[in-house]
Amino acid sequence: MGIANKIPGVSGGIVAVVTGFYKELIFSFQRLNFQAVYLLFQGRFSTFWRYINGSFLIALLLGIILSYFSLSLLLDVALSNYPYHVWAFFFGLVLASALLLFRNYNTWSAKTIPFALIGLSVGIGLSILSPLEQNASLIYVFMCGVVSIVGMTLPGLSGSFLLILMGNYTFLLVDAVNGFGRWVVSPFLETDLASKDTHYALVFGVFLVGSLVGISGLSSLIHRIQQKANNELQAAIIGFVFGSLFILWPTNRVVNLNTILSGNSIFWTIFWGVIGVFIVFVLDYYERKK
Repeated sequence: MGIANKIPGVSGGIVAVVTGFYKELIFSFQRLNFQAVYLLFQGRFSTFWRYINGSFLIALLLGIILSYFSLSLLLDVALSNYPYHVWAFFFGLVLASALLLFRNYNTWSAKTIPFALIGLSVGIGLSILSPLEQNASLIYVFMCGVVSIVGMTLPGLSGSFLLILMGNYTFLLVDAVNGFGRWVVSPFLETDLASKDTHYALVFGVFLVGSLVGISGLSSLIHRIQQKANNELQAAIIGFVFGSLFILWPTNRVVNLNTILSGNSIFWTIFWGVIGVFIVFVLDYYERKK
């Protein structure tokens, strides 16, 4: 699930559905509330642990942390050396996700179509405006953490994709994660700690706090929306994802004018786009098989 959350177009919520623990995930997230804080401050640690389903959350957190740091190193190298290929891969992931969302949605009506059009308009609007510029403000980083957690709680929508729209995907999920990793291991390796790594550690910490706030707040809100207006919500998501595909088109993401696509590079760009589509359809096949 951590790997899924890191890759734009693949929803961590979908992985939770496929592997059969989505209901337990939402249940556990909803327990991260004021009642949990009250139990913690009362010193009732065993009751607190049972209340939040602590063993499940710790297993989930450790898996996410492990995948984040291992995948960040790979993405850092890939984005630097093969930017077209990486963004083509991401485009394939999102395109396949959009197609599957459309295929699986069977409640189109006069009531839901307007929501899809609203989502489509928002996605196209963001595509025309292009993703926001990178913003290192800690307040903005905190908001990125709150928003990115949507991908874990809402199957079909990728939190990493939302970070791309907000302009901070590479900054937070590649640079900050790697910088935080170097900050953690530097005392053990007895290496000099760069000031930028200390800053990245602060940024990642703020992002993590924002994610925790998003987990406790958005999971309850999304659960209520799903109960009362799930069809309208899914229609809006489908429209939004289709409308936002333009943002991930490789030539729109690689702004270095010195980078020129050769014939061989075009082949590999298309190849990685197809691989992205293939991965999502394999996940879908596994989900339907279960």
